[in-house]
Amino acid sequence: MISNVRPLLHGLSGLKLTVEEKAFLRDAPPMGFLLFARNIESVEQTRALCEELAEFAPFGTPLIGVDQEGGRVQRVKFGGKLPAARVFGEWYESDADTALEAVQLNALLLSAQLRNVGANWLLGPLIDVANDSTHDIIGNRSFSKDSDSVIHLARAYSAGVFDGGCLSCIKHAPGHGRALVDSHMDLPVVDAGIDELQTDFAPFKALARDADFMMTAHIRYKALDAEFPATYSGKILSMMREDWGFDGVIVADDVGMKALKGPYVERVIKSLDAGCDVAITALSVLKHGMAGTYFDEESFKALLTADLPMLNERAFKYLKDLALPDMPDEDKVTYAKARLKELWADGPARMGYTLDL
Repeated sequence: MISNVRPLLHGLSGLKLTVEEKAFLRDAPPMGFLLFARNIESVEQTRALCEELAEFAPFGTPLIGVDQEGGRVQRVKFGGKLPAARVFGEWYESDADTALEAVQLNALLLSAQLRNVGANWLLGPLIDVANDSTHDIIGNRSFSKDSDSVIHLARAYSAGVFDGGCLSCIKHAPGHGRALVDSHMDLPVVDAGIDELQTDFAPFKALARDADFMMTAHIRYKALDAEFPATYSGKILSMMREDWGFDGVIVADDVGMKALKGPYVERVIKSLDAGCDVAITALSVLKHGMAGTYFDEESFKALLTADLPMLNERAFKYLKDLALPDMPDEDKVTYAKARLKELWADGPARMGYTLDL
């Protein structure tokens, strides 16, 4: 018997739950929750919010996700700001072994910051392969223009996330590096042929079998599906399963992004019908180029009356059986900070990069 679980990674309005949110969550809880800057004020407040969410957790411990990549995408900064992925890609070119150790320590610290406030799911690593035309929305969030470098660095990063006590999520499949526009604002269309796209696929193929979660890209790839973006494409989602061997949970990126058209609830249903297990309903209004700052009241009202399908049986079983990594102790975190500082001093510091720990 499948429990009454909505297939949503659900955004919240503010620093604590409203009466209306509690009623919605009580009726049928989402599979997980997504925190943004609007939900994070202090360590104590964020912990209290995460504890509040436990009442609505369908799998025991609530899955609480955060975009916590490092660089400009780091929602939780208590304990220091960590660098963007590209620094490690540049470092890898000159000293691969040290860069791999450093990126794992970096991810451990990012992950530990989440566990410290009660969250447990880091939405990374981003494994999009960059190129000369990659849009700034990805920019230095990508490790490298070289797919092999991305693979090695992302594996180390994923290990660090686990060491820090969180689950991870590879993104944005099947690759966001060739997009020339920001999918928050419009639908990118990629003209590259199948042979060219193998470079973009390579990190996903390499990491798919060991990944717990994979997030889609709202991008149309003409060579793969001339009609639908990846999030709506049964062909592309089947490729992730059958060709890449991914058997975890496929998460549709935020359906509120302007790359997708039509009513909010219709976007959710289209992504699920295509083969996504879960859709991100971040409920964010994009203002001044910042995602996640403002809560989308109108879309939340649409969800309140929506007739949504429940989480599918395969995904429900997978999530029910999924175990969280152990939370690191204070000594482990202290060592990681000291060691990363030590490595940094002989590496990126010499290239002018600073480390705020």
